[in-house]
Amino acid sequence: MQKSLICGRCKETINGSTYLVSPNGSSEYRHFWCLLAYFPMLNRSLMAAGLVGTILILLNQGDFIVSGNFYRALIWKIPLTYIVPFCVATWGAVTNCKFID
Repeated sequence: MQKSLICGRCKETINGSTYLVSPNGSSEYRHFWCLLAYFPMLNRSLMAAGLVGTILILLNQGDFIVSGNFYRALIWKIPLTYIVPFCVATWGAVTNCKFID
C-alpha cells in the first residue's frame, strides 16, 4: 500500500505529480503549483533570465539601442528576450526535481 504524500507548502494530500525540494537542508514534497511558488527556484530563474536576457539583448538589439534607433518591435522583443530564459531555467528546475515513486 502506497503512503500518501503531503505537500510541504499547502499541507494537502498530493494526488498528481510529485516534486521533491530541499528547503533548509530537509526534503519535502510539493504539488506542481506549490513548486512554482518555491522562492529559491524562482530566484535562480530570475537571475539566469537577467543575465542571459541582457546578453541576448546586447547581442541582438545592442546596435539599435546604442544608436538611439528604437523601433516599435523592441516593445515586445525586449520583454520576450527575458521571458524565454526565465521559462527555460524554470522548466529545467521543475524537471530536475520531479519525483517518481
